Amino acid sequence: MIVGSYFQGDSTRIGWIQHDCYREALHIMVDFAIDKHCHAERVVDVRTELSDLRDEMSGFDHRTLQWLHDCIAAAFRMEYCLNADLFTYVIPDPHTPAEITTFWFEFLRRELAKVFANHLELPRLILTAAAYPNPNPKGSDAEDEIYRLTKILYPELE
Repeated sequence: MIVGSYFQGDSTRIGWIQHDCYREALHIMVDFAIDKHCHAERVVDVRTELSDLRDEMSGFDHRTLQWLHDCIAAAFRMEYCLNADLFTYVIPDPHTPAEITTFWFEFLRRELAKVFANHLELPRLILTAAAYPNPNPKGSDAEDEIYRLTKILYPELE
């Protein structure tokens, strides 16, 4: 994860908390994609090369999903920092890092569910990027598609 400022009023404190749980967040993203991909596979009753790679996947290069992660992380910070109704508190940012991590993972799961429901191709793209890391053209093409999609999903981020 690259900690930076993605919008006016961004919080580097929360960015560093997200940085510290980056690997776990990536696994949440990949696990969501695996679940959706397996479901689609059961619905159409077709296995593909990606299915086999998915089932054999024991790890992946984090850089293939970094952009997507960082955009969703920035969207969380935007909600946390700018939307007072999302997190009710009296004093500015009283939450501990553990509480912020919990809020972040809850947001990530909700956001993935929403995005996956509206962009059915995203689980396949995530798994393709993870299974075929750069410089493999399949993975690079998937990363490019993910990048284009994030620019559409999060246009307010710098």
